[in-house]
This record gives sequence, C-alpha cells and structure tokens, in this order.
Amino acid sequence: MSVATKKTRKTAKVVPRRAVLVGGVRTPFVRSFGQLMKLDTIALGVEAVRALLERLPVPRRELDSVVWGGVVLPPAAVNIAREIALDAGLPRAVECTTMTRACTSSLYTSAQAAAAIERGDADVVIAGGSDSLSNASLTMPRSLMHKVAPVALSSRSGPMDWLKLAGSLSPAHDLLPQRPAAKERTTGELMGQSAEKMARRHRISREAQDALALQSHRRAAAAVASGRFADEIAPVDLRGGRRVYADDLVRGDAKAEKMAKLRPAFARDGTLTAANSSALTDGAAATLWMEAGRAKALGFEPLAAFRSWSFDAVDPADQ
Repeated sequence: MSVATKKTRKTAKVVPRRAVLVGGVRTPFVRSFGQLMKLDTIALGVEAVRALLERLPVPRRELDSVVWGGVVLPPAAVNIAREIALDAGLPRAVECTTMTRACTSSLYTSAQAAAAIERGDADVVIAGGSDSLSNASLTMPRSLMHKVAPVALSSRSGPMDWLKLAGSLSPAHDLLPQRPAAKERTTGELMGQSAEKMARRHRISREAQDALALQSHRRAAAAVASGRFADEIAPVDLRGGRRVYADDLVRGDAKAEKMAKLRPAFARDGTLTAANSSALTDGAAATLWMEAGRAKALGFEPLAAFRSWSFDAVDPADQ
C-alpha cells in the first residue's frame, strides 16, 4: 500500500519597497525683482541641487532620476529638470522630468519620486522645484505674429512687402508686450480673484485674514531669530562677492493697524491685500529620496516617508 504525501511549497515573503526622504535644502525665498533677479529658474534649481549634494554626499553614480516642478517655465527650455541636471554636473545618464501643477508642482514631484522608487523604477531620486517670477517671459500680441509671419516666412517677399507690413503695424495693438499674469485660462481669473470668491463663500473676513498673516509673520520671525531655518537654507553667492543667506519676505515688525489700512489688491470691495497675500517670489528647493534599503546601505538616516497621497480637482469656475 502506498501512501501519497502532499508536498507544500513555501513561498518567500515579498517585502514591499519603501521610499524614504533623507534630506532637503532650499535657497532663500526672496521677493521677485530683488536680490535673486539675475538667476532664472534653472540657475536657482542648480543652486539647490548642488547644495543638496554637498550636504548629502551621495555618490553621483547612485543617482537615477531628477523630477522637478515649476509654474513659470522658460519657453526655450521647458524640461528644466534636464537643464538643471546638466548644469549641476550630474551624470548624463540621469533621466529627468519636469512637471507643472500650479502651486502643487513640487509636492507632486515628491510623490512621483516616491512612486518611482516603490515601483522599482529607481533607487535614488532628486525631487524639487523652482520659480523665478523675475524672469517670466514677455510675450508679444498674436496679431504681430499673424502679420509678420506671412512676410517673414515667404521666399517671395520683397522690399514693398516689408514696407506694407511696417505700415500695417499698430504700436498699441501689435508692438506692446503683453503684461505677465498668472491667469487661469478657462476663467481668466488671477489666483487672488479666485481667492476672493472663496473668502466670500466661506465668510472669511478681512480681519481673520489679517490676523492669520500677522501670526504667520511673527512666527516666521521667531523661527529666524532662533536659527530654526539655518539648516534648511543654502546661501546663494552672487557676482561681486554678495551673498544672499536669508528670506526677505518675513516682516516681524508687522502691525495690525497698518495692515488694516491697506487697499484690497484684487477687488474694490475685496479682503485680500498685499499684507495678507503671498508675495511674488524667487527661489528653489530640492529633496533627496531613496529606497529604504539603499539609504541604509549608503549610510543615510530616513527623515520621513509617505503613507499615501491623493490629488483632486474642482471646477475652476466654482472656486
């Protein structure tokens, strides 16, 4: 009599990959058209990436990817991630992607860095973002292109065609650059105008906004005074021996009485002012993400990890 034996096969337990944040750094955040005006968004990104790798000296050969975010992208180089990597001296084999999601651009790059690591696409990723409102491009009216292109692109155009073109151009409508504005395309609204609608809907008063802004400035000033920001800010050296080492957006001496006297910035009867709204800013920040096991092997201590993330949208005509 034979006895049948049932063999059981043990399957190895698969340990999920975990993406961890091992560090980050940023440039000072300064007002546009100020101290960092001469540095465009690529140059600011280079400053942040170089400072990141100086503070966290991961071997360059370990770098797999750079994911970068921005809102005001230069038309001549929209994949600024690649330009930043090249200018920062990263290996040419590092693949680079640029993402834009308005104010959540840099948060999205961090989520995508974590996703790539946990999928197994990469082990070491730099994620960050930069913007230079000081270097936003001036665009010419479309009417200028429509009038000039047929003459400029035609091989048959002669002197008379160019003279006729010159006579047809209107200085007011064809030759004046369009004023830069971060308007939402489908509604034509500025962020401040949309925020005014939100404030009215949720009954957020001018006084409440001023109080929050005042508290924010005072807390930021206290953090600066205590040295809390020192570790995260990388000074930027400029030509002529000048060094930008601190944010210039913080007003520790702000007074509620002065804030209350300011005129609304986006609507006559509005509540948003220059004091309780975000300023136009130049700056950059970079973070370093690693697969948890790789971080341990390279001697880096994890600071944080994502548990989950989600991005949602609302009707832009709503709020």
